[in-house]
Amino acid sequence: MASVLWTSPLKFKIHKMRYFILVIFLISNACKSNDDIGPNDDYIAGLASKSSIYSKWELVSYESNKKINYEVILEFKNEKNEKRTNIVSGKSSINFFQADFVNENNKLKISNLIMTRIGGSIEANKFEDDYLKRLMEVTNYSISDQILILSSAKQQMTFKIYY
Repeated sequence: MASVLWTSPLKFKIHKMRYFILVIFLISNACKSNDDIGPNDDYIAGLASKSSIYSKWELVSYESNKKINYEVILEFKNEKNEKRTNIVSGKSSINFFQADFVNENNKLKISNLIMTRIGGSIEANKFEDDYLKRLMEVTNYSISDQILILSSAKQQMTFKIYY
């Protein structure tokens, strides 16, 4: 005959109470007062604050205000890579890319660009080459009313927040 393990109701309550105390202890130690467990003010669910570059942006125009006929997405991430620089990534007219960036006082330096090599039309390739060259030349940025302007002494690109 199989033996049945039987515990008294008191032992069961003590075991349950120990488990409850352990859970409370783990939760209280996981959330110390100096831990940042709230949303990051610079990057909240893909939406930019009015003064933050850390979001997804869509290219709208160059300095000539000529409409862009390609989907170009740019995302500045508020996270560091192994080189301790931030990451910017996105999609140009054809390919996907990633680069490092340093952001200090509305000054921007983008470097170490890497990208996929997907084939496309001659026009799309020409646009992409021009866009990536412009992106690597950017030295300044400004944000107003969810519009991002990336610029250098020679050029300007206008982006809107990407939803």
